[in-house]
Amino acid sequence: MKLYYAHVESSFGPIFGLFQLALGEHELPMSFPSWEGRFGCEFVHDQDRFADIATDLAGYFAGLPMEFDYRLDLRGASAFERAVWDKARRIPYGQSKSYKWLATQVHHPNAFKAVGRALSQNPLPIVIPCHRVIMQDASLGGFAAGVGWKDRLLRLERGELRML
Repeated sequence: MKLYYAHVESSFGPIFGLFQLALGEHELPMSFPSWEGRFGCEFVHDQDRFADIATDLAGYFAGLPMEFDYRLDLRGASAFERAVWDKARRIPYGQSKSYKWLATQVHHPNAFKAVGRALSQNPLPIVIPCHRVIMQDASLGGFAAGVGWKDRLLRLERGELRML
């Protein structure tokens, strides 16, 4: 089996795409040889296969409000995770909502901690914009790639961060 991947340089740092987006991960390709043996697959670098999303990510990091309306393969995710991610995808560019709001949207109003856990498992940050979900008191909360990434992405979307 072949698994294709690409590498995109952004003004925020490198982004690798495979079966997930890894923000700022410099050592991901170093893991491929051990994964090939473990999973019985071959990793193939193919920038062309990911040209559309690379273009959209470049636009996003240039401060353009991009719509990542790709059909996503989310196999392995629970029904709850898929519901949370689907609602997160509907939060408009430049806006944020609370974990509690998102819990209510998925019909579990008291499950805001479970919503946070589901968002922490998001395999496609930016495409599934979990960075737009913050605490009810407007503090940032967590982010799998680090709160610094979350802060920069929110500031970029609000037009507070100019990229060169």
